[in-house]
Amino acid sequence: MDDAQKRMDTLKKAMAIEVQEKGYYLKAAEVAGNPVAKQLFERLAVEEDEHAAKFKAIEAELSQGKDWPDIPAPEYGGCHLKQVVAAFDKNAMPADVKVARSELEAMQEAMAKELQAYDMYRSRAAETDSQVEKKFYTVLAGEERMHHLALLDSYEYLTDPAGWYTVKEKWTLDGA
Repeated sequence: MDDAQKRMDTLKKAMAIEVQEKGYYLKAAEVAGNPVAKQLFERLAVEEDEHAAKFKAIEAELSQGKDWPDIPAPEYGGCHLKQVVAAFDKNAMPADVKVARSELEAMQEAMAKELQAYDMYRSRAAETDSQVEKKFYTVLAGEERMHHLALLDSYEYLTDPAGWYTVKEKWTLDGA
């Protein structure tokens, strides 16, 4: 398979993954009862939709026989997801944090999906000789990694709020 064909195959697969993940997050947000989980899934759906739109624009250019366009990858640096995590209720008692098993399972599945996308984008960045394509996939891999970390942080908060507070808020037990 030549590089142009591999490029298109990866692009189509990536677009399908982003659309599928958006649908997954919207469905998870719809049934989520916990506000942290709901807000996280909603934000992730928006970001996956924006990734898919970039892939669609790139596909339109490549379909016309053009080279990889200089379309910048979405680059949030996790700022929107950090806002979700920052909004965790720091005054809530650990016993007050309620989450359904289905929400936790959705987060676990989402973490695995984000890592798969991360690996695929990193691999494509390493394979291509195009510096523009390499940069695009490298930035996008970073975005998927941020998604994974936000999901992991949320999962830890929802499954062990006291432990999460101890680590994130630097709580200590000094006996005082």
